[in-house]
Amino acid sequence: MDVRRVPRRLRAPVFDAARGLARTLALVASLGIGSTCVGQAVETPTTPAASAPSDERAKGTPRPRETFPVQERRTWRFEEDRRDASGARVGAVVIDNEFSGARVNACERVGPFDYKIVTSPENLPINPSPWYAFRVRRDGVDASVAPREIVVRIVVTSSKSRPWPRVSVDGGPFERAPHERYEGGEGAKECVLRLSLGEKPVIVAANAMIGIGEIEGWTDGIAAQLGVKPREIGRSRAGREIRAFEFGAADARDLVVVIGRQHPPEVSGTVGFMRFIETLAADSEIACGFRARYRVLCVPLVNPDGVHEGNWRSTLGHVDANRDWHEFTEPETRAVRDAIRAFAAVPGARVRLLLDFHATYKDIFYVPPETTPLEPPHFARDWLAAIMARFPDYAVESSATNNVDGWTFKRWAFETFGAPGITYELGTSTPHEKIGAIVPGAAEEAMRILLAFVEQAGTPHDASGVTPKNGATSPAPAAR
Repeated sequence: MDVRRVPRRLRAPVFDAARGLARTLALVASLGIGSTCVGQAVETPTTPAASAPSDERAKGTPRPRETFPVQERRTWRFEEDRRDASGARVGAVVIDNEFSGARVNACERVGPFDYKIVTSPENLPINPSPWYAFRVRRDGVDASVAPREIVVRIVVTSSKSRPWPRVSVDGGPFERAPHERYEGGEGAKECVLRLSLGEKPVIVAANAMIGIGEIEGWTDGIAAQLGVKPREIGRSRAGREIRAFEFGAADARDLVVVIGRQHPPEVSGTVGFMRFIETLAADSEIACGFRARYRVLCVPLVNPDGVHEGNWRSTLGHVDANRDWHEFTEPETRAVRDAIRAFAAVPGARVRLLLDFHATYKDIFYVPPETTPLEPPHFARDWLAAIMARFPDYAVESSATNNVDGWTFKRWAFETFGAPGITYELGTSTPHEKIGAIVPGAAEEAMRILLAFVEQAGTPHDASGVTPKNGATSPAPAAR
């Protein structure tokens, strides 16, 4: 590159991009992957409001040491495997990452019906929560052709974690790969998955996929059930909608905020978020009574770009959204912050609970220190005790020391509003059926405690002091 042809003000970003691409090429080359399969850098569109130059990020939001280009969306066709060893036609094997939520950074044929898939993070350092998702199919075959056994070697770079693959056939439910079809453990150089590939496409992913489309569909459905409409509260760095909806008494003074999916791979957290909100929206006596006294703001998907790109952790700005709740360098955190502030701006209103759904290696609650003065007082302690009493066989774990110095949503919540800010983590491997059994009970216990608090505090049911006559959902006032 002739540096004299690059304007001085652009040299640093140009060189940073070049170095990032060089690191990716070197990383993939070290794994023995052919250069023809390496994804090229893809420019991601940004909106003017989303642009936050990295050199303007104030101290407080962690910055990665290395960043890498966005994966290339492409299809790999392996014509060599159109026929088997006997010469019989079995159809070419086709692998692609051309769908939302996919993640493949490199792909190569290493032998007959034997393929290698590489997934790499968007930046380093990064949380050890790798993600991969790809589609496999056979070209030009129908039901008359017998299924073909193929081998897929999954290589995860920059992490010892090896998510057990889930498999979906032709858009069906994701099922955990059987033990006899998968070999791989923590730190394995490559994990080997054996697939029986028929005429229908197969998607393989690090977890059951609940992506943008599924979350938007759920949001529209639950909002319609409640008689409200989702609204746009902002745009991501790539211009994708960040949506929210509200329900409950229109003029309630007592407010609850629930957000989800700051981190792209954390599917179990989304399942928990959905079951929690569905319980608050139910026709049960306690839910109707709760909606008569409280108003709830829901943000189901904070980081749509990360989910779309199959990122391991970050936004497209290479920032962990859940460490950006002080400097607000990212458009996503700014949008959610502003929506919560507007939600709480009604005169006399008080936020009583802010809940953030995530997923990690086990079910655990990250709570504020017990000595922190909050209203309702001792909510976390009482809530966890109620969950343990309701589910005596369920191990309820909590920590008040996790990320105490990090600028998480939880910390911003209790420092800003003086209310409990809680991170509700569901285990990545916790069966979704178990989440569906536990979380609704947890939601009901939270409603009981919150209702008891407003009854004891003697607060009016709404800003006008008029008690609503039933638990029906009311339309949001224009002030919100």
